[in-house]
Amino acid sequence: MEVRLSAARIVLLVSLLTVPALTQQSGMIAPQLPGRNWALPPGVRPEPPRGDDARVMRLQAIHEDAEHLSALSSSLQSDLQQLQKGMLTKDLAENLKKIEKLSKKLRQEVAQ
Repeated sequence: MEVRLSAARIVLLVSLLTVPALTQQSGMIAPQLPGRNWALPPGVRPEPPRGDDARVMRLQAIHEDAEHLSALSSSLQSDLQQLQKGMLTKDLAENLKKIEKLSKKLRQEVAQ
């Protein structure tokens, strides 16, 4: 059984098969995955956060810092109990420095 194809159909078939292959090889179309940060064109700056958004983000950061400070404080309590028993934990000095830095940061953020 022989199928006759017209010249127009052959050209269309060849072009439909070669165009996708050529674009994949030359990288003309970059794959864009959902959720990916696409680069902005040069000279275009992202819109700064609005007043409400910035306020919400600031309050959220303060809340997260306060939770972190609370967690460090509770771990410090157990470290101090170990110290009273004569056992010095290796990260006690590091945790004290973290608490000091975090409390200073929270003080500055709350004062703003």
